[in-house]
Amino acid sequence: MSKFTDMYYFGIITVSTSRFYSEKAVDESGLLASAIIRNSGYKVCCRSLVPDDKLAITGSLTSMLFNFKPDVILLIGGTGPSKTDFTDEIVFKLSEKLIFGVSEEFRRRSYQKIGPRGLLGNMSVGLINDSVIVSLPGSPDAVEEGLKVFMEILPHIMEVRRGKTHDKGNNVG
Repeated sequence: MSKFTDMYYFGIITVSTSRFYSEKAVDESGLLASAIIRNSGYKVCCRSLVPDDKLAITGSLTSMLFNFKPDVILLIGGTGPSKTDFTDEIVFKLSEKLIFGVSEEFRRRSYQKIGPRGLLGNMSVGLINDSVIVSLPGSPDAVEEGLKVFMEILPHIMEVRRGKTHDKGNNVG
């Protein structure tokens, strides 16, 4: 959506069966993500809420990719070890390329904060067409920490994705 500017547009998909089927549930993590994105100077162009269902998640993701073409699509929830958590697997399956370092840093910080339970918190970052796809656990704390990690590297990911050189002479690896 923003091929030549530093303004990035985000789509947000919250994955939660309980919130999807409840008339009174509030999407706290989605609202928090929207606030963090806006406070970082970026825009949220679209949001959706889907149940923990492979077809619903895939459908919402592909619809958002092709109808809105956001720079980043954030999927919140469905990343844990439960039998109904499919979000990471969908990101892995659909992505042209995966970026593992961001999720490794998220997991490191999570472990420092909450101990071994932090190892269960998955974060995935993949690239599909011109969009960066990010999945985060559904808790507000995980959304805040994950976005903190991701926002630190977002401008560099976008520069490299757009073909700008990333060799500044100080790269490791």
